[in-house]
Amino acid sequence: MEITKQFMTLAVRPEYEMLISDVVVRELSRAAEPKRQLLFEVVQGLSLLFSTAESEDLAETYIREGILPHGSIEDARHVALATLNGVDALVSWNFGHLVNIRRTKAIAAVNAKRGLPRIEIVSPREVVQA
Repeated sequence: MEITKQFMTLAVRPEYEMLISDVVVRELSRAAEPKRQLLFEVVQGLSLLFSTAESEDLAETYIREGILPHGSIEDARHVALATLNGVDALVSWNFGHLVNIRRTKAIAAVNAKRGLPRIEIVSPREVVQA
């Protein structure tokens, strides 16, 4: 929890530009109160990325290629949106599916085939301690 708090303080620093996707907003809306309200307060004011047909197609490719399991379409959408919007790094707390070197390399391979940039997928700790 302490790393998460430290990470969120970076949102107001001018050297960082934090973005959030409509995928994350949907996930937050399913959280129980009072956690939901707290989470929305934290992300308020962040620039919002919206899903597109292109991002849906890329996310489905990650699933179809076996990079992420079928039940992880939301994770695939996170990666696709970050990739297509030129985000430097996707910060994730999901160590099972996203912050994983094997998956990061597989995602990079799919992106390279499509002429898309490599996306770094990192933990909040990596950003806070950088």
